[in-house]
Order: sequence, then C-alpha cells, then structure tokens
Amino acid sequence: MAENMRNVYSVENVMGKSPADGPLHDKVYFERTEVPPDKGFHIQFVTKEHNSPLHWHREMEILYILNGSAVVQMEGKKYHLNPQDLIVIDSSVIHDVVYALPQTMGICIHISKSYMRRYLADMELMRIICIPESPVLGKEESYGKLRWYLKELTVLYFEQKQSYPFASGAIIMEILAELVDDFSELVSEEIRIAGADNLVRVEEIFQYVEEHYKEPISLQDAADQAGLNKEYFCRFFKKNTGMTFLQYVNQVRISHIYRDLLHAEGNVQEIMERHGMYNAKVFYRLFKERYGCTPREMWKMMEEEQETDS
Repeated sequence: MAENMRNVYSVENVMGKSPADGPLHDKVYFERTEVPPDKGFHIQFVTKEHNSPLHWHREMEILYILNGSAVVQMEGKKYHLNPQDLIVIDSSVIHDVVYALPQTMGICIHISKSYMRRYLADMELMRIICIPESPVLGKEESYGKLRWYLKELTVLYFEQKQSYPFASGAIIMEILAELVDDFSELVSEEIRIAGADNLVRVEEIFQYVEEHYKEPISLQDAADQAGLNKEYFCRFFKKNTGMTFLQYVNQVRISHIYRDLLHAEGNVQEIMERHGMYNAKVFYRLFKERYGCTPREMWKMMEEEQETDS
C-alpha cells in the first residue's frame, strides 16, 4: 500500500482519510492555523477549497504539490509549483495561494516558531528562503532531500499508523535541520522589528477591507483609516504586499465570489453584486486571470470530476 501511495495521489483517495480542513475562515487576511501547542506542527491536505487572497500567519508554512499545480505570490513575486515542487513561506510573510482547477492537491505543513525556538533560540533572527528555483541556484541536492522527506511524510500522514506521531515528528525535525543548514540567512534585529511594525499596519488595512469590501472603498478612505496621506499609503501598500490597493480589494472580492460559486451554481451577477462587484466585464477578466477559467467552465470541470468519481 505504501509503495502505491508514493506515486498516486488524488482527492477521492485522501480526502476524509485524515482531517483535511475545509475552506479558509471568513476572515481571510489572517489565517489562524490549528497548531497544537504540545505538538508544534500541523499537517493537512489542501485543494481548490483552500484558495485564498493575501494573508499571513505566525507559523512557517511548507507547501508540497502532489498533483496539479499551484501559484504562490509573496514579496512581489509569483512562484509556479508543479508536482513534487515545494516552497517555504516564512513566518509573517504576506502571501496568497491559488490551487489550479479542477483537482490540484498538495500537503501543507504549519510549524510554530515557539516549537523551533525550543531547539534554536535564534530562530527569530533567521529567514528561510526555499523556492522552486532553489535547485538552479546551486541547492539541488538539499532541495532533493526536502522533496524526499515530504514524500515520506505524505505517506505517513495518509496511513496514520500508531507510530505516526513519532515518525512524523522525526521527519519534521529532519526538514527543519535541512532548512536551517542550507536555506537560512540571518537578519538584523532592526529589520525584524521594522517588519513586525509594518505587518501590524498592513493587518489593520486588511481587516478594514475585509469588513467593508462589499461597499465602495476609495483609496482615500483606506489611507485615512491607516493614518497616512494617500501618496505614501500607495507606496507603503505596494512595497509590503506586492500589489496595489485596488488590486487587493478586487482580489478579496473575487475570492469571496469564488467560494460562493464553488459550492453552488447560481446567478453570477447576483453573487458578484453580493460581494461588491458590479462591472461584469472586469469581474470575468479578473476571475479568469486568477483561476484560469470562467465560472461556467469551473462548474463544468467540477461536474465532469464528479462524474469521473462516481
């Protein structure tokens, strides 16, 4: 069974075998991950249900693609992930993830910084950089080791043997050791503090948008909310998120519309307007740019997927 699982992953095979969490919480700007304090890490399968707009969390995230593909945006760059690709999203890094339709699946691991500090007190001053391009940056061997560890961890997670807590914990420690040795760089205390201060302000902006995205939101409204003049606000937001404020507002609206469309067919115009979008031309363009299809094409893919599964 284990050997078969090393090469075959599908939604129908694994969803339900373990607690593969449902869609993101309603407040998507800050993801509250469920990391047990006594354990220090949390593992789950992720699919199209977990597509999310820009958000952040305090835990380090490791994403490993099993089938399909995904696009991760962080720090102003987009990273395309294919099967067996992995990426590390460090603690408090603003990012968003789109899992390609119809049947992308990955395994996602969140590891708390407090867990890592048990073994390495200076972890707060380390920045982990591990991206799909790492092999061509001279780290092919180390990236290959991480792939192997994550493949083994996926099998363990699927099988859920009695020894799972011991075996999974051991592999997590191997992964962390590899990341610290070959993918980390030191940052100064000043840079860390400045980053934390900026994140507080960005979180306030994200929260404001989440609470008001169904209404018209002007750039001036957001700048006033942040206590900044409009010109500085634009520069600050783009520097810290990698996109303009208008792009972010539309991304939040599109993400909410996507989740509604994912679970029920209906009048697209009504669903759009429910989430603050009234320009159909803009909506269809942004939806296709983000998800690679129109709503009707998405429904058709999901229908064909259900027919294949039945």
